[in-house]
Amino acid sequence: MLKKRFSILVVALCTLLVFAGCSSKESSSEKTKKGEKATIEFAAWGGPEENKELEGLVEKVNADADDYKIKLINIPNDYSTKLQTMISGKKAPDIFYLSQEWVASYASKNILLDITDLAKNDNQLDLDDYYEEPLKTARYNDKLYGLPWISQPVLMYYNKAIFDEAGLPYPDNTWDWEQFRKVAKELTVDKNNDGRLDQWGTIANGWPPEKIWAWSYGGGFLNDNGEITIDSPETIEGLQVYYDILHTDKSVPSSNTIEQQGLAEMFIAGKVAMFFGGAADDLDYIDGLDVGATVVPKGKERATFNWIANMVASADTENPEIAYKALRDMTDAIHHWKLAPPRKSMMDKLAEIQPKKTEEALAAIEESMEYAKGLVLHEKRQEIDSIIWDNLSDPLIRGEGTPEELAKKTAEKLKEFTGK
Repeated sequence: MLKKRFSILVVALCTLLVFAGCSSKESSSEKTKKGEKATIEFAAWGGPEENKELEGLVEKVNADADDYKIKLINIPNDYSTKLQTMISGKKAPDIFYLSQEWVASYASKNILLDITDLAKNDNQLDLDDYYEEPLKTARYNDKLYGLPWISQPVLMYYNKAIFDEAGLPYPDNTWDWEQFRKVAKELTVDKNNDGRLDQWGTIANGWPPEKIWAWSYGGGFLNDNGEITIDSPETIEGLQVYYDILHTDKSVPSSNTIEQQGLAEMFIAGKVAMFFGGAADDLDYIDGLDVGATVVPKGKERATFNWIANMVASADTENPEIAYKALRDMTDAIHHWKLAPPRKSMMDKLAEIQPKKTEEALAAIEESMEYAKGLVLHEKRQEIDSIIWDNLSDPLIRGEGTPEELAKKTAEKLKEFTGK
């Protein structure tokens, strides 16, 4: 009788508390103990075509896994907002994409799984194979919170037909910003003599990031200790070169022209001679367009921006060890799919990953990976970037102040905000 009353009580409690997690469904960890595969939810962004390819990749990883099965959750739009909603609702995916600017914020809030020891003790992972800069974006307070799955350094693409018509040699890795500016001015012309420019040397209105010029001259916006360096002499020197390209040389189209005709679209249409694009861009193999590629020009040193995204795991995952395995295996699979993998040993496989890329573009990617920089991690990276855009980037583009004036004003606001 007592056993029967106890059984009734359990059923009643499960009925009342079903939304609190009491159900007959076994947890992932319980299944694992019984030798069944754990379900690992994996959230990623991407359009329909990319998602279809990623689904195929997930299937291959699952086929080789003994203790987990990855379930792909595609979030094609508004990824950050939807991911944060899932996390707030205690429904965080086990593993997920996270671009570099969010890592410190998530790690500081204990949202991410610390994989430092798991990675250290993993004989299938060689952290020394990773380029230093991409791996830095997965670290916070000397702990590792993920693995970079993609690393896209900015390259310089150029229209060979425009150079041929002007009788100019193609850009190469010996170019500095002085040479770049000279040629950009020469290639900014009124081709039909109607009194209006219809061909420009380059585009630099907000893209690429102006921090490339700061880095090129030994400066930066903030250092690894979070200290503000945006008003340093080196940074201001680099920003002055950027400003001169925009406003002194007048070798770039106006913001209104770009807004009307499109950024990359102007390059594809043959209206811009030199364009800064990502390693994975298809600009060098578009039908009917003869495009070359090389590294970004240098200042006092080599520098280029690196767009980096990491694969991370939720701190709330039921199976940390298994989630880590899925993270590691999925990351490795993506390294054989996407340009550019952030690993030194993968550089000789770039042509296999994307056979359409030209040899010169592949060479530029490999060279750029040696010095391409990601963002300095900070818990309030989004707010910092907003302050920089409002007080430095946008005013520079509009010509509303000198680089020195704007840099000092921005530094004051950043120091007030960060306390450093």
